[in-house]
Amino acid sequence: MKKKISFQGLQGAFSDLVCRKFYKSYETLPCNTFEQTIDAVQKNLAEIALIPVENNIAGRVADMHFLLEKISLKIVAEHYHKIEHHLMAKKNSSLDDIKNVYSHIHALSQCRKKILKNKLNPVNFIDTAGAAKFVSENEESNHAAIASDLASQIYKLKILIRNFQDSKNNITRFLVFSKKSMKINKKKKVITSIIFNTKNLPASLYKALGGFAANGINLTRLESFFVNKDFKQFSFLIDVESHPELSNFKNALQELDNYSSKIKILGHYEASPFRKEIN
Repeated sequence: MKKKISFQGLQGAFSDLVCRKFYKSYETLPCNTFEQTIDAVQKNLAEIALIPVENNIAGRVADMHFLLEKISLKIVAEHYHKIEHHLMAKKNSSLDDIKNVYSHIHALSQCRKKILKNKLNPVNFIDTAGAAKFVSENEESNHAAIASDLASQIYKLKILIRNFQDSKNNITRFLVFSKKSMKINKKKKVITSIIFNTKNLPASLYKALGGFAANGINLTRLESFFVNKDFKQFSFLIDVESHPELSNFKNALQELDNYSSKIKILGHYEASPFRKEIN
């Protein structure tokens, strides 16, 4: 019996494509929400879960930070994938027929110039694969979807324009979650992800992060987000280039602890080869 990897969306979603690319021996398990994607692992319906967390054009994925705060799973891998949006329609449709284009709000925003150029009416849909499925099942010939090549194959749609996105450099970062952490050689380039809340003291963030600088550890990501509705409490998410078992990391973590009211290590994982390309 094949191991399963859960993802949010229908078959043919970009997350499904990334699952199939990096985990060829796994069977993909579609889920309606990010919470259900994570729950699938917690309930042993899947071995691992793959979730998009940020895009270099659209920014961070909404609500992921709140999910990370509550999650009991560990991050065990990261993957970067170049997003290629394609304009697709039913096989009897032509580009001249198309009036409405359906897709996820991020996909529509990433193809905004091409949509305007082709005088199409953008319609927000729950996800890219769902839009492709909707177009395939709709009797109208003037509908199109923006989705992946995989979605066009699954829902038997014709690609009218390939690489419909405005930017050629459209990259999404995905994280993989599991119940157990992976054992990684300390000599490899490792990323450790941490969420923490600072104490209500002057310069607490500066001092909390100072331990990483003092111990020669590079921060590759720093984000803040509110953890309650009255905007009084911040959480910070950081990625650092260090294995958590190294002594300099432990020293830095101690300094972080001195100025934090809460620390949660989300996981450590081998740095994606893509990081070498962007450095």
